[in-house]
Amino acid sequence: MHRLLRRQLKKSGLDPASKTPPTLDQWRKLLPHIDRAYEQSDQDRYTLERSLTISSDEMHELYMRLKDSTEARWGAIANALPDLLFLQDAQGIYHEIFANARDDRLFRSENEIINKHPKEIFPPKIADTFMEMLQKALDTQEVQILEYELDVPAGRRWFEARMTPTKLRLNGEKTVITLARDITDRKQSEVRRRLASTVFEAVTEGMVILDQGHQVIFVNSAFTYITGRSEAEAVGQEPRFLQSGASEEKLRIIWSIVDAKGSWRGELQSRRANGQIYHLWLSINAVKDSSERITHYALVLSDISELKRSQDELEYIASHDPLTHLPNRVLFHQQLEQAIHRSKRINRKGALFFLDLDRFKNINDTLGHHVGDDLLFQVAERLRQTAREEDMIARIGGDEFTLVIENLQRAEDAAMVAKNLLKTFSAPFPLKEYELEISASIGISIFPDDGDEISQLTKQADSAMYSAKEQGRNTFRFFTQKLTDTAFEFFDLEISLRRALELNQLFLLYQPQYDLISGELIGVEALIRWNHPGMGLVSPDRFIPIAEVSGLIEPIGEWVLQTAATQAIQWDKAGLKPFPVSVNLSRRQLNNPGLVEVVSRILETTGLPGKRLELEITESALLDTEERACSSLEKLRALGCSIAIDDFGTGYSSLANLKIFPLDRLKIDKSFIREVAKDPNDEAIIRATIALGNSLQLSVIAEGVETEAQRDFLLKEGCREVQGFLFSQPVEAKRIEEMEKRLKVKG
Repeated sequence: MHRLLRRQLKKSGLDPASKTPPTLDQWRKLLPHIDRAYEQSDQDRYTLERSLTISSDEMHELYMRLKDSTEARWGAIANALPDLLFLQDAQGIYHEIFANARDDRLFRSENEIINKHPKEIFPPKIADTFMEMLQKALDTQEVQILEYELDVPAGRRWFEARMTPTKLRLNGEKTVITLARDITDRKQSEVRRRLASTVFEAVTEGMVILDQGHQVIFVNSAFTYITGRSEAEAVGQEPRFLQSGASEEKLRIIWSIVDAKGSWRGELQSRRANGQIYHLWLSINAVKDSSERITHYALVLSDISELKRSQDELEYIASHDPLTHLPNRVLFHQQLEQAIHRSKRINRKGALFFLDLDRFKNINDTLGHHVGDDLLFQVAERLRQTAREEDMIARIGGDEFTLVIENLQRAEDAAMVAKNLLKTFSAPFPLKEYELEISASIGISIFPDDGDEISQLTKQADSAMYSAKEQGRNTFRFFTQKLTDTAFEFFDLEISLRRALELNQLFLLYQPQYDLISGELIGVEALIRWNHPGMGLVSPDRFIPIAEVSGLIEPIGEWVLQTAATQAIQWDKAGLKPFPVSVNLSRRQLNNPGLVEVVSRILETTGLPGKRLELEITESALLDTEERACSSLEKLRALGCSIAIDDFGTGYSSLANLKIFPLDRLKIDKSFIREVAKDPNDEAIIRATIALGNSLQLSVIAEGVETEAQRDFLLKEGCREVQGFLFSQPVEAKRIEEMEKRLKVKG
């Protein structure tokens, strides 16, 4: 049964498979449905037949639209690529080119290339290479890659060509698509990298690349040569050549500057892997990314050791006399200027000596310049041996020499230096053919007393030197006559002081020390005096400094110790109650390694117990000889001697110093006692000293007590040990005996 009839039966509710025929009514209803179904079927057939009869023009137009759309899409894609695209057949003929936006990279215009063979377009060598690669791509069915260089409208450019075989055939010919990419930038980058790598390894400067964490990631061979560290030793480590060349603090500052400013340049002293010290000039530059974040650090280091040595040599030549190798006038001026500044800063005096050889011109004129030069060299050597290491000697021209000394306590001390300088000329100078005796004249100016400008001081010293020559040569003169007179008085006293020991002109007085509560004599202080036959009594303030400078203080000090210990035993024999005797030690004695032996011998020979001998040392002497003093004092304490600080409060000692030294007593200086009831500050110092002594379990004694008000103040503050004119002036030994016997009778 026809499918159309079956559908209509089903729509009418009839079963096509039923054996019962439809009724008349059912046929009446079914026939119109069948008619309409066939009419619709005829219409559909007509429509189908009409659609199948579309003209061939319409079909061609539709095809062309589809083709144009596809080509447009692929053309847009091809033209969007940064490369050139060529379609060639197996003969090499160009059929398609996509290069709308890059025609300046074409060797010729597109019209001159289409339907042309490479040999008609390119230079023969390149054309042959293209054809070889094309044939190989077709034969192997694999991509072939070629790099070539061409002159194009955009200039001389490098290209990378990729020839890919396709399944497309044109006129029965196989085809390839060639993609040509401009790689000029890449090639130039490669050239730059090769150049950079070559330079990196060829330069004599060491180059180091660090990562953000300051770890070495690359070094060149020059780095290894300079530092002595191989690449294997350096990579992955922090730059050790920096760590050995700068302190942690300096490195921190350097890196902070690099991070803040992007670079740092400067000189460092470093150490090679073998321990050798060298100088380097270092440049550090931060490398940043596009976000201005530091990613690496580039370091360039140059070994400037030879340059430094050359500079040092040139500086030495420019600042030193070639004959004597002493500083010349230029360096002398620099050194003098620095010395003047230092003297102002520490409030100490300095001295400038101008030394001129007497009659040197006669030696030069008669014996020749070679003899004169030899003499000048020997003079320089003797001056070096005479001067201290910190003193500055210079030759400023001809036969003129200068000497600058610092840290003078008194201007008169310069006289001793001048005397020693003159002594260097007492021995003859042995030359090749002669033995010459020569003297010198010295002029002295004192700074800052005579001035604080170089020109002023040099003129003054020069003037004083000529004054010395006028006085007969072989002598010295200060710029001021007063200082010259004082200096000569100094020498006169020194000569007399040497004889004073031999002629028994020195003697001791003793000042009693008392307990304010019991009123008992608790000790005496031995005080030296000098009875000069011509000058009468000479104050210790005048001759003790001379003894210190001349070295006489040691024999005089030993004499004082011996005399005081002997006298103490004599008082014992006279029936006096035993008491200690105090003796002052000078700075020079304290610094003498033989001091302990001297004291031990005196105690042994006199029979005086060590506990009866008190040694007084000034605060400044203690600090100046700290290391040796501590050792000596401990040994003296082992002998039983007690140790006292004299003039306490006038120096710069601290609690730490007091704890270091083995002390027994503090002596309050008379300068503080004098101002009691007048100056609250001095009273406060006295109270503090008493409290300090009590806290450290040291006894405290006040010297220079002259009034009852001073005595009462001390007693009130808890200081019961005193000495001074209120109780007794320094007296002779017999007077001590008489005073004690009188007190015993009264008692």
